[in-house]
Amino acid sequence: MSPQIQFLREIRDDKVMTTELGRSFMNEFNQFYYSFSPSVADYERENPAFKGIVKVGITPMLLSLSILSAANSEQEILGLGIGIIVMNIGMYFVAPVVIICKIKKISRINYS
Repeated sequence: MSPQIQFLREIRDDKVMTTELGRSFMNEFNQFYYSFSPSVADYERENPAFKGIVKVGITPMLLSLSILSAANSEQEILGLGIGIIVMNIGMYFVAPVVIICKIKKISRINYS
């Protein structure tokens, strides 16, 4: 097991799963995650370049999850967890859209 996987398991077991909301979140997350992760894992095994891209892509998420290790109560886990979710949505979905729109705008200005 990689250190990153062990780290995620420790956060899950030592922090998230110690609260009712955390257990509910993990149940929903697992249904979502396992709906696509086996296919991604198969593709990673077949394509080393894709595996590298995935590893680079999830590193910021792993770093953001380390914030949860500072939580000492259910309220802190909830507050930090919501913050981490919002931050990751921004990082993985909003930021790329904004960057693409800016690139398109600059391209249109340069070609006008």
